[in-house]
This record gives sequence, structure tokens and C-alpha cells, in this order.
Amino acid sequence: MGGFGSGQRWSKKDVVEGRHAIDTASLKRWNLLVPGTTGRPGAFEWRRGGEGTASSSVSYFLTVGPTEGTLRLLYTIKSLTAELDYPVRLVTTPCHLGGVRWWFVCPLVRGNIPCGRRVRRLYLSGRYFGCRHCHGLTYTSSQGSDCRVYAALRGGLDFGRFRDVRRMSVAQLGFALKVLTFEQRRLDRVDRRLDRAAGRRRSKAVNTAHRDDIPSDSTDTDP
Repeated sequence: MGGFGSGQRWSKKDVVEGRHAIDTASLKRWNLLVPGTTGRPGAFEWRRGGEGTASSSVSYFLTVGPTEGTLRLLYTIKSLTAELDYPVRLVTTPCHLGGVRWWFVCPLVRGNIPCGRRVRRLYLSGRYFGCRHCHGLTYTSSQGSDCRVYAALRGGLDFGRFRDVRRMSVAQLGFALKVLTFEQRRLDRVDRRLDRAAGRRRSKAVNTAHRDDIPSDSTDTDP
């Protein structure tokens, strides 16, 4: 199970809408997350439009304990001639009003580091189901907002627009926060690059001074 590369910084990410997804809320709604369940078989099915028969499906075996469980996924991707069979961990967190909330633990690995995020949904992209962060997915609504942020940055920031926050709507406040956060991250990156460049200059100066202090191997002799 491999990692996934990131896209270009300014390119649009793929969106979660329209992708096959599995959801712990669905398992809960189907009364499947019952402690004591062992190896219960089943299948997730997806249909296109109003089709009566499933266009694709993923089989599973479900095991549920008091606070943890395992969902073993089995499916074939014909276009990749790949047969997949791997487990996905299920874990719980307590709710404030009692009971527990179930989560998937993302099974993907990026850069030899397991993701391990607790998420409600896992999305199929490529060969494996994983969280939207590992797959580089976003929401259509967020993508539209990001376009507006990039446009605002390209047009130049007018911080005067953000002075009177009392007259701004919730949507305007959210947009302002995104623009300012994006700009702050950009400035932080520039600051880190400047720090690294200054560190390299200091290191070079120290090395040069050290070489100047080294005595010559040659010895003077009287004629």
C-alpha cells in the first residue's frame, strides 16, 4: 500500500463529490456496529443514476469489539487488473452525552509514514480507500472559495477592506480569514527561506574565518 504524490501548488485538486466512499454513519444506520460481531460479510454497492442494479461493489467482512473493530475490504479494479484485500481499523471516541462515535483509521502510508487519521469517510482513489487528505481531495465549495482567494491575492491585498469587521457578514468574515491565513502562510515560508539563507551565509563566513586562522605549513629559514 503506497503513498500518493501531491499536485501542483496552483492546480485544482480533485473533489470528493462523485467518488465511491464508505461511511461509518452508514454502518451505524444499518445497525452493523454491534460489539460481538465477528467476520460478518456484506457489500457496499453504488448505482449510476436510477439504475436498478449496482454498477460497482466492494465486499467486506466486519468484526466489532467494545471500542475497536476491523473492516476487511475485498474488491477488484478491472482497469488496473488489481485484486485488493486489506483491513481498515475502526476506533471509537466517547460522546459528551454518552455512547461512542465510530471512526475509520486511514490505512494509507505517505513517505513511509502511516496516516492514521480518524475520519468518518474513506474515499476510493486509485487502488485504495483513504482519507481525503492522503488522496489530495477537496470539496467543490472549497475549490470555488480557493479560486476567489487566489484571485484576491493576484489582484493585490487591500487590508482596508478588513478593518470594519462589525459590518461584515459571516461569509465575508470567512473569506477574509482565508485570505489572511493564506497570506500569513506565504510570509512564513518566505521568512523560513530567508532564515536558511542567512544561516548558510553565517556558516560560510565562519568557515572562511577558520581557514584564515590556520597557520601555513611552510617555515621561514634564514638565508
